[in-house]
Amino acid sequence: MILLYWDIVRGIVEKQKELGWGDSVVNQLAFDLREAFPHKRGFSKQNVWRMRQFYIDYSSDEFLSQAVRELEGFSHKPFNKQQYVSENLSQAARELVAAVPWGHHANVLAKIESPAERLYYLRATAQFGWTRSVLLNQLKADAYGRSLAEGKMHNFPATLPEYLAEQAEEALKSSY
Repeated sequence: MILLYWDIVRGIVEKQKELGWGDSVVNQLAFDLREAFPHKRGFSKQNVWRMRQFYIDYSSDEFLSQAVRELEGFSHKPFNKQQYVSENLSQAARELVAAVPWGHHANVLAKIESPAERLYYLRATAQFGWTRSVLLNQLKADAYGRSLAEGKMHNFPATLPEYLAEQAEEALKSSY
């Protein structure tokens, strides 16, 4: 269902850019979808607007560049950013969002603005199988902020000689 939402709204957003369609097309789409699928839930105006936000936010350059930075930092192979972006990033974003239920997306989109923070919660939800209640508790407890405060995650020991790994880790510590 998530990928259906992604594809429906991708088409609308592309047509809005290409043909200059206005925002009323989103309301019309909601009406048309409810008419075409009367026994299916999830096609209210509010939800179709949320789908649009979902697609725009998760396909934005800011969100995708955050994903690239994380992949760069933890890749053990030589990393060609341009090649990765053009070939795989859109598919990787689709796979990540498909691994998380719609209600979780709605909560993350409503409560979080930062692309890095959104990526953190989406990846954690997909990795650990968080329920919506657990996700909401993690949001309230600021799990993302705590993860930053507890120290930077890095791969220095795996990628640098021991003496450089120690220096790099020391550089991340507070100078105070």
